[in-house]
Amino acid sequence: MKIKAIISVLLVGLPCAAFATVGGPQNIEVLGYEVKDQKLYLMRHYLDGRGRLPQLYYYNFKSKQPNQLVMVNSLYINPKTKRIDYDQSSQKFDQEIAKIKKRLIPVIPVKKQNIRLELLKTSKGYAPAWYDPQEKVPKWTYQYQVKSGSQKSPTHQAVSYQQGLKISQAYKVPKQNKTLVTIKYLGIPFETGYTIEDPVLLSR
Repeated sequence: MKIKAIISVLLVGLPCAAFATVGGPQNIEVLGYEVKDQKLYLMRHYLDGRGRLPQLYYYNFKSKQPNQLVMVNSLYINPKTKRIDYDQSSQKFDQEIAKIKKRLIPVIPVKKQNIRLELLKTSKGYAPAWYDPQEKVPKWTYQYQVKSGSQKSPTHQAVSYQQGLKISQAYKVPKQNKTLVTIKYLGIPFETGYTIEDPVLLSR
């Protein structure tokens, strides 16, 4: 009887655990460079409990704003609702990403030691805690620029819930005088805190 009672308690508790929302980091995956259209493709992966599709982006070096990151929406249209749906099955999305990858050449890893992250402005403030809006947690707002030799990025901003930013990935873009880096920081204060990676493009 005791064993049955224990099993019953465990079974009752399962749905709560299975459907609980949990946080997670956001990571950048650099897919590669498309030579013909001069586009650099990358994806943001959301590694939380929601399980949404990753977000596809590209830089278009033929455009008038080559440093502007372009968000792709067309791959997320639900065929039934005709609306953007990030929570649908990944089967069709994965097929489209595989087609894109066939057109790409890989980026070239470079040493992060040769790249400088310069903080232009730093301010410290406080934000409501996720566990209690009456409580406050510290946050740092950074304006920064990344430089490497004669290349530099536009000014970017990041809000971190732990002091400091760091360069986590660095690549040379083939056939272009450009470098792509990712900046990592504790950008999600939920639960114990999770990191975010942001792409930053350097050019002359």
